[in-house]
Amino acid sequence: MAKKTKPKPVRVGREEASERLVQAVISLLDTTPMNELLVDLIAEKAGLASGHVLVHRYFGSRLDLLSEVAHTLAVQMIEGLRANVETLKNDPADPIVFLTAYGPSIGVFQKRALVVSELVLHGFSPEIHSADMKKILDAVQAMMELREIPPRAARATALNVLTLITMETTHSQWMGATQADRDDLRNMTFTEIGLASQISEMLGWK
Repeated sequence: MAKKTKPKPVRVGREEASERLVQAVISLLDTTPMNELLVDLIAEKAGLASGHVLVHRYFGSRLDLLSEVAHTLAVQMIEGLRANVETLKNDPADPIVFLTAYGPSIGVFQKRALVVSELVLHGFSPEIHSADMKKILDAVQAMMELREIPPRAARATALNVLTLITMETTHSQWMGATQADRDDLRNMTFTEIGLASQISEMLGWK
């Protein structure tokens, strides 16, 4: 059997090279631990000649590249959530329709949570991506409000869901949580979504 050969690295313009590097990171996040997500691997995945040099030329450092990846993932999630609002307008009360529409965004947000956690670990200020986070929160809140959840409760529920995904992605293993524990937490959180209006009344929120 003939040995498989790696595709020959190519030379492209700055815009395409930058996009290739960003998309390479996003793809590698599916299978590669963050501590193994190094510049040489990213450059190889991007299929670029002198990829290591290009990361530093176009982004400054691996962390600056990750910062751009975090922004790209945020844009993907925001656009997806806003599209979901249009989908859910037809049947916002059906929990299956709701979760099916929301589901694809979870994977994107999990990747972003890993990247942002790495940036904060290396001294990046959370404020750098706070504007993107606010847009994500606004978009999730809009989805919650389609289920006739009052705005204050919809905001709190959206924040609850996003916090859950972040903690589950970045800290659950450190806490010794099993998969069963994480499944229980997720099921309880989604149950709370269905009860958000009642909880709002119990708390006296207007």
